[in-house]
Amino acid sequence: MTTVPKATYSTRKWIGVALIFIELFTASATIYGFSALYNILANNNIYRSECILKTEENSNKTLQTICRDQSRQYENAATLGIAIFDLSAVIVGIVVDSMGARFIRLIAIVLHIVGWFALALVQPDRDYLIYVHTACTSLSGSMITATSYIYCGYFPKSRAFISSLFVGVNIASCVWYSFFQMLIDADLITLSKISFIWLSLVGIMSVTSFWNFDWKFSLFNLPYKFDTSLEETFTGEKISSSEMTIDIIKLKWYQRIYKRTGVWKHLTSPLYILTVLYLAILFTPTTFLSATWYPWVYYITNHDESLTEKYTVIFNISAAASIIICPIHGFLLDFQADRSKARLWLNISVSQTITWIVSIISCILCMFVTTNVIIVALIFNGIAHATIEAGNIAIIASCFPSEYLGTLTGVMWTVAGLITLIQYGLNELTYDIPMSWRAWLILAALITLMLCHVVQVWRRYANELKHQMSRSQKRSEKVHNDNVIISRL
Repeated sequence: MTTVPKATYSTRKWIGVALIFIELFTASATIYGFSALYNILANNNIYRSECILKTEENSNKTLQTICRDQSRQYENAATLGIAIFDLSAVIVGIVVDSMGARFIRLIAIVLHIVGWFALALVQPDRDYLIYVHTACTSLSGSMITATSYIYCGYFPKSRAFISSLFVGVNIASCVWYSFFQMLIDADLITLSKISFIWLSLVGIMSVTSFWNFDWKFSLFNLPYKFDTSLEETFTGEKISSSEMTIDIIKLKWYQRIYKRTGVWKHLTSPLYILTVLYLAILFTPTTFLSATWYPWVYYITNHDESLTEKYTVIFNISAAASIIICPIHGFLLDFQADRSKARLWLNISVSQTITWIVSIISCILCMFVTTNVIIVALIFNGIAHATIEAGNIAIIASCFPSEYLGTLTGVMWTVAGLITLIQYGLNELTYDIPMSWRAWLILAALITLMLCHVVQVWRRYANELKHQMSRSQKRSEKVHNDNVIISRL
């Protein structure tokens, strides 16, 4: 049997990181920027039949065209896509863990083709295809995102950095629809041609599916598996064994829950529960600002539509900064983390503390209705968005077994998606912009409650540091005693 050098696999893995980077940047969370296409769709007369012509009484003269229902169709299509992206995560994660990442990615390829082909064919008599586009591309993006986080299992010493890199590029992917809008407005390309160009990305997706991902079938398997060496070092036990797997399979599903075996051991751990809540609560202000940005800025600029549009474009494009912020955050989380568990928890504690501070400052800034806070709030919101996602994904990737990453990340994003729905209730408090501070005060109060998670991770660090010092002291005493015995001999 021919032995392939580890360096060969290492190169293959890092090439996979580059290819997945491209995939995530172009075909993951693009649905969050779909609103940039509203004007393009309106110009193409999509759902034009929903517009109402208001005319003078006793006259055929048209006074105004009201297209609120047309805009509502676009908003509904975007809402459908976002809901599918968030709520499907748990199902996608479970399937990834049970069937393998390659299996789910092949389904994602089919959905990607259908979604972008639908957008290429959308016409006034085929308006419904925008729903097909948002639904299919969102589900495909959710699958690509979930399997990308799974890929971190191949890198024992760089999980936080790579997962943060993937998070950053995932966030930045929402800028593409704004880019499409600029190209189409400049008459450089049509929406149909863009759709076919994006459809062709299935080539890269197909290569990575077979070259960098595995599945549970004994066909075209990868020559290497997840590296759990550091997981075993930090836990002091094997993460998975055939005997353990057989014992778990024999149990009924409800027995696995109350006995906390398999994935349920981790789903019910206090660290996981508070990490999920921390992500959901701190992530809500960033999504809430996205929904209320335009009316907030429109009021601050004294109803200047041109200036508001410029600020909105800057807000949308600023998501690209996550490509830089997230990897830096991940690098700091990984810094010397392989030396000891205490160092890992120190990095996590500092990271979560910084994220909490930035998030609370972002909420406070949004309470003010003055021109001076627009850019500052945008900057803090961008940093908060990037560090919240990168930090929490990195914790899951670094502190929990690779074999359950799909389910753990899937449950986390679905729960986070459900909790962020509270923003729809808070919207009622923002109709009167000068009084919108009430909504931000509620969010700031919720973030304050999540200090319990910051305290939790600092306590874990203190405990690990205490254990590390105790072990070091015992080793020193043992060496001293050995030296005494040797001297007596």
